[in-house]
This record gives sequence, structure tokens and C-alpha cells, in this order.
Amino acid sequence: MNTRLFLIPPVFVIIAATAFIPTHSSATQSATIWAWCMSDTPGPTVYFAGPFDSGMSAKSPTFNGLSLGRQFAEYLKGRYDINGGASCSHGANNVGQAAASQRMREVMAQMKQQNKQTVELSDWNYLPDEVAIKASFDAPRGQGDYVNVEGGLPPDHMYCVSDNFNNTVYYAEPIALTSPSNNPSSDYFGFLQQKYSFKGNFTCLRINEPQAKMYLNARLAGARAVGKKVVNSGWPPANFSATAEASNDRYKDNDQPSQGPNHSQPTHPTQAQAINAITSQAVASCAHDPAMLRAYTCTCLQLRIHDYLAQHPAVMVSGTPTATSLLAGTAYEPEKCINDSIAKTLARETANSAGLKSPAALDCAAQKFVTALHANPIPSKAQAQLDAAIKACRQ
Repeated sequence: MNTRLFLIPPVFVIIAATAFIPTHSSATQSATIWAWCMSDTPGPTVYFAGPFDSGMSAKSPTFNGLSLGRQFAEYLKGRYDINGGASCSHGANNVGQAAASQRMREVMAQMKQQNKQTVELSDWNYLPDEVAIKASFDAPRGQGDYVNVEGGLPPDHMYCVSDNFNNTVYYAEPIALTSPSNNPSSDYFGFLQQKYSFKGNFTCLRINEPQAKMYLNARLAGARAVGKKVVNSGWPPANFSATAEASNDRYKDNDQPSQGPNHSQPTHPTQAQAINAITSQAVASCAHDPAMLRAYTCTCLQLRIHDYLAQHPAVMVSGTPTATSLLAGTAYEPEKCINDSIAKTLARETANSAGLKSPAALDCAAQKFVTALHANPIPSKAQAQLDAAIKACRQ
């Protein structure tokens, strides 16, 4: 299993395309900007979409395609189960439709010259981002002319959505977060495990309410486009508002009771806060490490670290450990968070990009990587183990 948890603004997840719009008369030929998008993934295929009318003002000196790329990336994830971001831009010398189409064709040709397969998705329907559109028309001058596509709205909502699990995508409607430190994702993971026997990957993202709904809809649209089953998980439960504000957001319906906190040694409130801070740092580090992200389930690592620290208060007393030191160790049994199938897929994709083409060589890399993970389950060493597996199979 591999879980990506992002409780930070999505600027860390998606690559934005920000391009200067010419100030000469050609920029006034369109009241709004026509854009096109392309995926940014490590695989051999690059996906394109456009051109389309973004609705964003052509009078603004800059164009910030962050939210457009994010929407396209969510659709691709739902449709093709691929990880990565997307970026969007406009024409090279104009913001109109023809210029956008010409520039997209030029970039597609460049990708083909790099031996990339290009796929144009003419059936992707861009949903106008009203928050970003309003921000583009309201962008103040004299402050760097930057368009904040989140419109200055606070990231006070969170939505959760799973990756494809048994041809099904589970999701939770956006919920309001009344506490900045509220992290209910662990409760969601436990809920999915208990109700649906879920063992896949999921993402929880924090952002403003309108864009949370837009990005979730994009993910679900991608899933529906290829016939995947989309299920509203029914989370959160009716008593969520009470449990979500607890200082320790540890889901209570754990299907592994032996991992629960040791009640004979209660954790002091200040210590609980320290544990939560460490686990939050650990899951963020996991989410930003491509190899660790797909070899391990990040939320699983978060929960195992939480339980280990709660059950071993002496570890906290002797000197507060760091997320880095924990991810470089094995005391909390990280091997229980290894996801063999996704790790093998990662190894095959990376090996293919590295020049290994035969099925035997790709299988070799996949097997050696998984074997290394189980032999030495140190999450922070996942990338080194992946590199070593590919090197061994190249010889």
C-alpha cells in the first residue's frame, strides 16, 4: 500500500506553468486566455489536452496555470492511475485559441523527438475554476503582478479520495476543518479498512472549499471515463465533529488492537503533541520521496510510528527522535507497510526509463527491489535500493 497525505497547500504537489503575457496589441485579441495542458510524469507517455478557454483575464501581465494543471493531473490520476503533476500554458506570442493550439503541437513534436508517446485527450472537459478566474481579474498591480489562483481563500476544507482499488475509487466529500492542527486522515484510513476491507492508497488534501470540490470532481470524472466504480464512502460518521477535535487524532476502530497505545503508561498531553508533530513530519517526508511514496504506505508508516512512540514513552524521554531518524530505522516495523505490487510497478517503470526494455530485465528489477525492501526495510533507503536493483539487472 502507498498513501499520499498532503496537509499542505497543493503548490507542493503540482507543477504550475507561469508565463508572461505579451503587452503588445496581440494580447488584447482575446478577453480571456486560451490554454493547453500536458502531463509531467516519469513514464514514457505524455498526455495533452486543449486548447480551451481558461476564463482567466488576458489583461493580467502574468498567467498562473497552477489550478488548471492541478485539475488536469487529478483527471489523469483517476483515469490512468498515474502519479505526477501537470502544467498548463498558452500560445507563444498570443493568448488566443490558434496560438495555443500551435504551441501545443510544437511541444507534442518535441516530446516525440525525445521518444515519448503522446496522447491527446479530446474528451477532457475543463471545469472553469471560478476562484482562479476571479483572482485573475482582481489581481493587484505593482505587487509583482502575481495571480494567486487560490484567491486568498483559507485552506479550511479537506477531501479524501482513494486510488484505484479493485477497480473502485472511494471518496469522501469535502469537510470543514475548524482547527488548523486537525488531521483526521488517520480516522478515514481506519474507516475504509473497517467498512470496505480497503488495502489501497488514498490522498487527503487540504484547500478551500470551491477548489476542493473541483479537484475531487476531476478525479472522479477520470475514474468514470474508463468505467471504474465510484463510491461515496459515507465518511465522516455522525460523531466526527466531536472526535476530530481531539488532541490525538488516532482512529479508534483499529483492526490491529495489539498496536493500540499502552494505557498503563498514559501519554502526557505535551508528549502527545510532540508525537503528532513527528508523525506529521514523517508522512510529509514520505509523500515527497518518490521511491518511499510508492514502496511504502505513507499513512501506515505514520500510524506505526505513532503507536511505537506512544507505547515506548522512554524513547521520547531520552531525547525526542526526529522524523528523519525514524524513517532511517526499523524499530516500529516499517516492513508491515511495504506494498509489493506498487513497488514492483515503480521498479519496472523506472527500469524502462533507464533503458532496460526486455520483459526479463524489467521483472528482474521488480523482484530485486521488493526483495531488498523486505531484507532491509528502511524507508529512507528505498531510492538507493531501487537504483541498486536496476544496476544489478543491467549487468
